[in-house]
Amino acid sequence: MLQDYNYRALDNEGKIVLGSINEENILNVRLSLKNQGLLPVRIENVRDSMSFDLKAFKYKKQIKSDVLSQFCRQLAIIIASGINILKGLEIMADKASNKRLRSEITQIHQEVQKGRTIAEAMSGRESYMPNLLTSMVATGETSGSLDEVLINMGEFYENDSRIKQKIKSAAIYPIVMIIMAIGLIIFFFNFLLPQMVTLIAASGSTLPLLTRIVIGIGNIVRDYFLLIFVVLLMIGAGFAISVKTSRGRLVLDRLIFKTPILGVTMRNVTTLRFARTAHILIKSGIPMLQSLDFIKQNLDNALAEQSIDFAIEGLQKGESLALNLDKAKYFDSMAIQMIHIGEETGELENILKEMGDFYNNEAEAGFSKLVAMVEPIMLLVIGSVVSIVIISVMLPMMGMLSNIRR
Repeated sequence: MLQDYNYRALDNEGKIVLGSINEENILNVRLSLKNQGLLPVRIENVRDSMSFDLKAFKYKKQIKSDVLSQFCRQLAIIIASGINILKGLEIMADKASNKRLRSEITQIHQEVQKGRTIAEAMSGRESYMPNLLTSMVATGETSGSLDEVLINMGEFYENDSRIKQKIKSAAIYPIVMIIMAIGLIIFFFNFLLPQMVTLIAASGSTLPLLTRIVIGIGNIVRDYFLLIFVVLLMIGAGFAISVKTSRGRLVLDRLIFKTPILGVTMRNVTTLRFARTAHILIKSGIPMLQSLDFIKQNLDNALAEQSIDFAIEGLQKGESLALNLDKAKYFDSMAIQMIHIGEETGELENILKEMGDFYNNEAEAGFSKLVAMVEPIMLLVIGSVVSIVIISVMLPMMGMLSNIRR
């Protein structure tokens, strides 16, 4: 089915060319532009850009990085061993333990049976495969080195899975502590505190101010629980929708960036993703200008994406990558300096590999600091809240004991 695409490309003289084209998919658009002597910088489906896509605000279950790594490695082995690709895909679909991956492989198998390439099958509108992997597979099929490309991508997604797992691990402790604190407070409000209030009221004692405040808060939460729940749900939904917008993402990422330790750690993670994505793209022979578009899609950080936009504009004018990356003031000076050295010496590919290793270690150290910092803070905050609740219960009891002794 033919679709309309808008494109932005460079001609042989390095000038920007804007236009539209009617093709079946993005890969065909790239091939058509290449035949015209144009280097595509950005390609956009006209229908997607003009319509409001509700799917953007729905949870889309993506294929996890560890699953993508498994897919790449298995497909690389099949291609390298000389097994018929259709038979190999059939075997992979049967053996796949992940339902999403099994569905993807089955779809690829069906499309390849129709005479399409693997990359064309992966670029379908219903596919959940990342654009980066699709483009890398297309490059491998064109160059005849698909098995090598897949091995590199398998390693790439394995490393990406590790960093995501570290981020999740760092978030587990505070989440568990918050849940435990909420459970403990609910227990006090619903079981212990009402019994204490009944006992104190029966004795005729006056409740201390702190106790009356805590009881008042408990009554408000109990009486208006549904309303509070709905309001919190609406706030959560509003936040989820806002961070899907360009401005919302920018505000959130800027807030994270300014947070001590967390900001530096997440910047190191983003720099790590930049370095590893750029390295594998350059290693595969994809031009830097085209690589930047894929790098931007893989950073998941609005501030870093601004840096990439500056870099794209700079490269189009024949300027330095490092100098333009530095315009947004997001990447640290060491990263900029290393990229600059790589450009000057012609060793950018090797420099990016070293950067990936360096910032991986920096990110790991950052996560260790975060966990070490969050633990005492969470204990202090939660301990303070729980202590206030306990004191509010103990104060009237101590008053009762004093009255009895008198």
